This record gives sequence, C-alpha cells and structure tokens, in this order.
Amino acid sequence: MDDSKPENPRLVRFPNGKMKTMEVRHDDIFLSTYPKSGTHWVLRIIESILRGTDIDATGRRASEAPFVETMLTEEGDDPRLLLAKKNHGYPVNFNPSMMKSPRLMTTHATYDHLPTQFHEKRPKLIYVARNPKDLAVSAFKQFSVPPFDIHDEFPQFLQEFLAGKAIANYIGHWGSHVLDWWKRRHNNSVLYLKYEDIRKDPRAAIQNIAEFIGKDLTPEDIDKIAHLCSFDYMKKAFQDDTFMKAMGWKENVYVRRGKVGGWKETFTVEQSEMMEKYCEQWLKGTGLEFEME
Repeated sequence: MDDSKPENPRLVRFPNGKMKTMEVRHDDIFLSTYPKSGTHWVLRIIESILRGTDIDATGRRASEAPFVETMLTEEGDDPRLLLAKKNHGYPVNFNPSMMKSPRLMTTHATYDHLPTQFHEKRPKLIYVARNPKDLAVSAFKQFSVPPFDIHDEFPQFLQEFLAGKAIANYIGHWGSHVLDWWKRRHNNSVLYLKYEDIRKDPRAAIQNIAEFIGKDLTPEDIDKIAHLCSFDYMKKAFQDDTFMKAMGWKENVYVRRGKVGGWKETFTVEQSEMMEKYCEQWLKGTGLEFEME
C-alpha cells in the first residue's frame, strides 16, 4: 500500500473545516459510518423508530435526515455536494443550526473531524461498520457514475481504497475509521453496530437502537419497522424517488443489494488476498472481526 501517492483530484471535497465549529445540542442523534456501510438503511430504521410506524416509507426521500457535510456546503464548495443539497430540497444557505430539536444527522466524518462541541455535550451516536469487501464493491458502484465519476475501473478504485484515498478528501482509511469508534464502544453515548449483524437479525437491531435512543417499542412496532426497512420493501419504495431521478441515477445506489458476500462477484483471488492483508494490518489484536460471506 502506497500512502505517499498524491490524492486523486476527482475526490469529493467535503467542507470538513466547517464541521469543527458547528453547534452541537445535547439531544442530537448522530449516525456515523464509513461510506456504503448501510447508512441510508439504518437511517430509515432510526427515522421509523423516532417518527412512529404509522409513517409509510413509500415516496419519501432517500434521506430525510441531512448529511452534516452536505448541509455545511456553501457556494464555492464541491459542486457535486451543492447539487445533492439542491436535489434534497434544501436552499444553499441552509445549515444544521436551522433544524429543530431533536436533530437526527448523518455523517461520514472521522472521529477527529467531529465538532469540538461533540466531545463536550456528548450527544447520542450510532456507528455502523461493514466488512470492507462488500463495502468496496458498493462504493465503486456509486462513485464511478455521475455526478461523482471518481473512478473508471475497479482495480484502480481498490488500490486507492487500500491507500485511504478512494472517495473523499478527509475520510481516510476504512480501518482507522471503524477502529476509532470500536475503541469507544463502551461509552454509554455510543452504540456500535455491524452491518452484517443487522442483516442477520434486524428485529434485535431495531430493539437495540430503540433502547439506546430512549424509545419504547411493542413487538408489533418492531415487526412493522422491520417490514418497512427491509431491502425488498425499500427498493420498491425508492423506484420513483425524486432525489434519485434528480441525481440522474438509473439504479438505486443507496439500496442496491445489501447482500453479505456479494463481493465474490467482483473480486479476483488476488484482490481478495490484498484485502485480507489490509484487514489483518488494521484489525489484528483489536477484537474487531467481520463476516465476509
């Protein structure tokens, strides 16, 4: 892995400098992930818990809760983020301070890039980690098409992913990202989840999230949320999504397949071995393990 190579000039330029001074409130709820770790899926689960199961998902935006990075974007920042902000229906001058409490916000920021007030006010944060093989394939599918167009071929993407320079200008290595929160998983304001565990037992995950954010659910509530947030249901719900159409995506890049082990259809044996070495480098001795299939 060559960490000295220059960054791909096509990387997304997130306005991470503005995040450090952002106001944080005690009742905020943050959802943090490395890109393509099931962000929009888990976001839908949290929204359903907070807003009630009488709200049907059909026809709603891919994300009702804004990405902090997108909401902090202003004129002169990355035009791709400005486009996403516009297509979500937010004016250019909109920012998180204009949101009513309690706020639910998503972010791909590293631990070090979080607002200074985050560490002082200690709001709830849910972190979701996903195995890097499936994540890499999913990320390539999204960031190789307009308006991002960062990568042309999967081998090129994988090399830059291993170097921590595949998607944005500040997200960095997957290994560092997932470990920063793994080290803090025993903090009572942090809930650490694995994508594969949620897939395996979504009802248990829904109950876990609800308890963490202080919401009581009946068994019937859990069943309904599990249905509304299932991949089959969400794929149908997003078929006519206005944001997807505005972005020009013919395929749903947020709810694509969700399959654990789908990486086998893309990775060569050599690429798989490279990723195994990468995981060993980052995860050895940490106790953090992932199911790859």
